Amino acid sequence: MRNRVSFDDFKVIMKGLTTAYPQQNFLKDEYALNLWYTALQDIPYPTLNKAATNYIMTHKYPPTIADMRELSYRLSNAAPMLGPAAWNQLIRALRQAYAPDSERIWEQLPDITKQIVGGYSAFRQWGNTSLESLESVQRPMFIKRFDEYQRREMIDKITPISVRPPQPAIPGTPQRDLIEEKRGDGVEAPDDLMKKLRERLNNGKINS
Repeated sequence: MRNRVSFDDFKVIMKGLTTAYPQQNFLKDEYALNLWYTALQDIPYPTLNKAATNYIMTHKYPPTIADMRELSYRLSNAAPMLGPAAWNQLIRALRQAYAPDSERIWEQLPDITKQIVGGYSAFRQWGNTSLESLESVQRPMFIKRFDEYQRREMIDKITPISVRPPQPAIPGTPQRDLIEEKRGDGVEAPDDLMKKLRERLNNGKINS
């Protein structure tokens, strides 16, 4: 189970941000602090603290909640593969589309690549197509779709489960949440972010 940030630790992080941006109208009242905590409490303290420190050193203006979630995600995960790199990887695999172990080569490709190509049979068809034709016809479409999938997956992961809209799954792609725990793993995710916030405000405090 990941250790979510406590309210006391969260206030220390926010104190650092408000100190770094003293001239900005940032976290001006208790309502704002409660809102930010409700939206960020699922992120582990070390990750959130590192994100705040990194942000302060590289930005002139205060962050938004979305900035903190995205930066926390980027700091705790390897940089995603980009479309051009994925295309080059696919081209290398296509050179072996008719090799004896071509099915193994196909299975080792990223799930997003396999979804875009459309299956093992299509992979072999692409392997029987000239490189010139692939570069002129398939490459622009492939790179665009690959980067769109990567961006959608990142947004899905940095959005709290409680406010995440239903997303059509990419067939064959496991759904992973790298910032927050899934339900049943010991971390409670609120069913409704704003409802949870109102309950906290009505109680006059936040229980960490």
